[in-house]
Amino acid sequence: MTALPRLPDTPAVRAVERLRLALARRGIGARTYGGYGLALLTVGSLIVWCNGYRFWWCAGWDAQRRRPVMGSQDARQTERTARRVEFHLARLRRWQADGTPPTNGTTTG
Repeated sequence: MTALPRLPDTPAVRAVERLRLALARRGIGARTYGGYGLALLTVGSLIVWCNGYRFWWCAGWDAQRRRPVMGSQDARQTERTARRVEFHLARLRRWQADGTPPTNGTTTG
């Protein structure tokens, strides 16, 4: 078995690792990737980016403006970010399971 490459020790990687652990405590598995000053956390089809100061992710689609709606959170607020990501994952799973789009005026996709 080949070992995964070690991630660089940067503020972005440390932040996504804290988020990964917070999600793991909620029973949500995630993978982390890092390089070039950014880090990514993936949970299924959701990607969370981090630059060490902020997390951000695509939270939906604004059909009227024809652009993505982005969710964002200060990277120091790991637990709050984990709750928001958990909530968004539940919305994504509901939408994927039964075709019910989010009800906040956006369409995820």
